[in-house]
Amino acid sequence: MEFARVDNTQGEPPGELAEHFQGRARLQRFANPFPGENPSVFAVHFEAGGRTKPHVHAGGQLLHIAAGEGIIGTPSWRRHVKAGDVVSVMPGEWHWHGATPTSPMTHVTVQLSGPDSVDWNVDPGDWADGY
Repeated sequence: MEFARVDNTQGEPPGELAEHFQGRARLQRFANPFPGENPSVFAVHFEAGGRTKPHVHAGGQLLHIAAGEGIIGTPSWRRHVKAGDVVSVMPGEWHWHGATPTSPMTHVTVQLSGPDSVDWNVDPGDWADGY
């Protein structure tokens, strides 16, 4: 059995991920309890205004909003989410997600891991407009 506690002193995503976020967020990685499988399970704690930049998951992504309020965006819409909501992002679907400008948000994510599992080199479009 392993326990994970968010590091409250770490205000920025780890170095290799910092360029993929806007604002402040902390990652809380969980141990993989499924030997031989490759899902990544972790929590992201976004401070108010913190969010990911647009990206695509080759194998999709499942988000469970654990606390606070956030926004999930695609090229054609933005949706307000709150604690208890579950979002299924389909494989290859362009999106971004994070806290609202005035509220922090935490989500737990389940996604496939591997070198090509997330593509951050996507057209950003107008994702930052009106946020």
